[in-house]
Amino acid sequence: MTGHRIIRSFFAIAIIGLGLLGITSQGCYYDNVEDLFPGGVCDTTAVSFSADVQPIIDLKCATPGCHVAGGSPGIIMTNYAGIKAKVDDGSFENRALVQKNMPPSGSQDLTNCELDILTAWINAGAPDN
Repeated sequence: MTGHRIIRSFFAIAIIGLGLLGITSQGCYYDNVEDLFPGGVCDTTAVSFSADVQPIIDLKCATPGCHVAGGSPGIIMTNYAGIKAKVDDGSFENRALVQKNMPPSGSQDLTNCELDILTAWINAGAPDN
């Protein structure tokens, strides 16, 4: 009888321990898609200004107080002509892709994929496509 009690106690403790282990091993975590699927998510084979580049510029550059009318003087990035002017004079590539200080600190940084898309677009001659 005592042997059965010991075995039952052992199994009860083991089940409780496994349950606690299962509960505590489950936790919150953050997965960055670029870390999970490096190189497999970002397609730069056929970069388009309207489908790929403009949405990045709209989200990260042409925001209130920055590169829009009434924002940063002389740097309007709400259309192809404004962006292309900065590509042609080298400042776009220098600030966004080389120095990586645009967007400025405190803003949402360009992701690796966004940097790759912008680089591919510039390397293709920055077409208005």
